[in-house]
Amino acid sequence: MSTNSLFSPAYAPVNREAIWAALFAWFQAQLGNSFMSIGRKHVAPPQLTIADQPALFQVAGKEIHIPQKPPGLPSKLALRGWLILYVFDSSPDENIGREQVLSETTLNNLLQAIDAALVPDDLSTGKFTIGGLVTHCWLEGDSNLDPGIFGPQAAAILPINILV
Repeated sequence: MSTNSLFSPAYAPVNREAIWAALFAWFQAQLGNSFMSIGRKHVAPPQLTIADQPALFQVAGKEIHIPQKPPGLPSKLALRGWLILYVFDSSPDENIGREQVLSETTLNNLLQAIDAALVPDDLSTGKFTIGGLVTHCWLEGDSNLDPGIFGPQAAAILPINILV
């Protein structure tokens, strides 16, 4: 008997790659006009050039197995990763307090676009399910934002969560 025959449809193993690939395709479709580069393999400056920015990277990072009751049921799976954004501030030097162009503004606009891409697609539950592929996909946790504190390179790291 093959190991695949041990799984009934209710206990099928999770296809993690299909989930991450579907989320990536969703971001490409929803955010393609907002970013010069969108990828799943993280590339950081200086390898990520100014011409490649703004850039968005979706990176998987962690799995959490959640036991279910009664014992013997398969664990629920939570996938965790990050959305990493880069924005280069090419604005001219401006007088302090009179800035007209801020990389922080560009970063905020991109964060708003990401929020809009994650609006619920299941109106009965109010959750974003990547077209019914998962139970829920959302941003939760601390986001790290650097609007260019020490130079013209701005960045953000957002925690993405997926409950299968």
